Amino acid sequence: MINNIVIVGRLTKDPKIYDKEGKKLATFCVAVTRNYKDKNQNTICDYLFCKAFGKIATNIELYINQGSLVGITGQMQSHKYVKEGQTHFVSEILIETIKFMSPRTKDENDILFEPFPLEQIHDPFKEMKIQENDIYEIV
Repeated sequence: MINNIVIVGRLTKDPKIYDKEGKKLATFCVAVTRNYKDKNQNTICDYLFCKAFGKIATNIELYINQGSLVGITGQMQSHKYVKEGQTHFVSEILIETIKFMSPRTKDENDILFEPFPLEQIHDPFKEMKIQENDIYEIV
């Protein structure tokens, strides 16, 4: 049997981080849009719960927050529990890999990820004057 899932979506809220005996757990929800719209032309989203452990959970805590675009691979896990006499079913993705696909939004106390102004980037090709019939070798 194969149980692999690959999704790309945005976090609906900041991740919740739990630290139990030095081991981290991160939980969050990802909104994944479908490739079609409903009859009123509204975008349809699926909301998928995700769970990560260890180093992945630590990186999630450090680098993503609400609205971040992420790519996730993992396995789908389902379980049920009884609360106040009602049975509840839960499906969640156990994260194996996660790619942070959008820049981290800057917190006012965070200077680690200050974006570098584009106008300060040196572009040597802007300074080159290339004639139409010149032949250049790229080394």
